[in-house]
Order: sequence, then structure tokens, then C-alpha cells
Amino acid sequence: MDNEKQNELISQLENELTGDPELDGNILMEWAEKYRTMQDAEILNRYISRKMVDLLIEEDGDLPEQIISDILADANDIYDEACSLIGQEKYEEAVEKLAPLVQLADEFSLPPDTIWMDFNSYLDSLLYMDYFDDFINDREIGRHPLHPGRILYTYGSLLIELGRPEDALEPLQMLVSYNPVCPKYLAELCEAYKRTGNIQDAASNALWALSCASTNQELARAYRDLAYCLGETGAYEDALMINMLSLQYHKTRHAEAEIAWIQKKAGLSPAAYDEETIRKRCEELGIPIGISETVKLNQAFLDSLQ
Repeated sequence: MDNEKQNELISQLENELTGDPELDGNILMEWAEKYRTMQDAEILNRYISRKMVDLLIEEDGDLPEQIISDILADANDIYDEACSLIGQEKYEEAVEKLAPLVQLADEFSLPPDTIWMDFNSYLDSLLYMDYFDDFINDREIGRHPLHPGRILYTYGSLLIELGRPEDALEPLQMLVSYNPVCPKYLAELCEAYKRTGNIQDAASNALWALSCASTNQELARAYRDLAYCLGETGAYEDALMINMLSLQYHKTRHAEAEIAWIQKKAGLSPAAYDEETIRKRCEELGIPIGISETVKLNQAFLDSLQ
């Protein structure tokens, strides 16, 4: 995209801005989502970043100069460079590249009555509102200008891949704090808990991911994580059944391998457990079956808007 085209887009954006901070924040976020991955839209992306900072200053007062400087830095370029390194399997270098962005997301100053969110979809925001009392009350929600979700998810996943799950816990906990209803984020935090031996935290996390799941793949992953936790406590029969339930929603070699391992370890046969037996045992354990009613209602609402 040449400079002339970028300037035309900037003029178009200026015409869309209304002067209302809430509306303008949404407009800027839509533009940022659309153009942030375009490597040849540097002028446009810098303009969007500056407008976001201006909006933050207007709403929240003066921000530290260093913070503003860092926001206006090439965060998108740094993230893209890290992804390029990952493609080359240079994971340690990618971690080093992402570390300053993680620190910035952690240190970003906040008004005491505001929390930043980084929702991936409108469904996420609907779920958060429905589950709001489970998190925190009487606080405003602001959209973080750095989009920390993708930064923290990639960073935490890399640390797990490098065999450093202890180091991955803090950034992944921060990730979930930015979006506490994203099954993908919850699953990654659960993986870190599992690999550090925090089975109780892993199980709690998997149960919460299950309540937020909106696809068969998300359900299957949550059930598989729960089955792992049950197996780690020696409840092999329950672990076998929950892995079988996972396969009903989405077949994966991970669940199949776990079932084979349990067969060998405990001498249990999947043939002994039919669907009704599995569902009855889930009810006894307090494990929900399928997509929650809250998610279904919100999905129906979104479908009605199309």
C-alpha cells in the first residue's frame, strides 16, 4: 500500500470519528483490527495508535511519557518478527523478542476503577457480561490498545514448548485476566498448570473453559484436560469415560492415546461404558455435558442479528 493510499484512508478515518470517546474507541479498534497485520500500512497504523493514545489521555488524564512512547513503538512489527522467528523454529529468539511487549502490557498504568479487556469476538464480550459477577464488580471495561491477547498467548505457548511451564504461568494468568471467557486462552493456562503439577488449578480451569466453550473442538479440549486431571489423581475409570466423551465431540489422537494408556495401565476397556453410563457419571461428578445454556442463548442472539 503506497503512502497516497494510506493518507486517503487516514482522511476516511478522520471523517468517521465523531468526537464521542466511546464511539471513537470502537471505530479505532475496528480499524486497528483490520489493518494491524498489513506490513505496508505503517503510516496508517501509527496514526491509529496516536489517536488511541489521544483518546486514553482525554479519558484518563496524562499517561507516563514512557508508556506513550512504548505504545507508539512498533509493537505490531515486533510481534510479526517474533512470529517469523517461530516459523524458523527459533523459539528462544522469539521469546526474547516478545518479552518487552509482555512487560509493557504488565506495566501499563490503569485508573483504579478500570480493567483492560482484549475480547476476541462479540460472543466473548456477551459471555463476560453474563458472567460478570464471577469476576469483578463496579469497574469500567477498557479495550487495551496493545492487543495483549495475541502477545501473551504466543509468549506463554512458547515457554511451554521450551519446557518452561513455570515461567509461562504468570503471562498466561495475565492473558486470562484480559479475556476470562476465551476457551483457547483457558486451555493454554490449563496446560501450564498440568505441566507444573497444579492439578487442582488445572481442573478448575478446565471446568471454567467448558462453561465458556462454543464449539465441539473447545468442548473436546476441555473434557480431555479434565480427563487428564482425573487420571493424575488415580481415577482411571473416570478419566477413561471423560476421554471417550471428548471423542464424541471431536476425535483427536491425544484422547485416543490417553484411552490406550489407561487400558494398559488399569486394564479398563472402553467397550464397558456406553453413552448413558458416561453421562450419568458426569452428572455425579458435576461435569456439564455439551455447550452451556448461557452460550447457546448468546449464540442464538447473535444469529438473530444476521
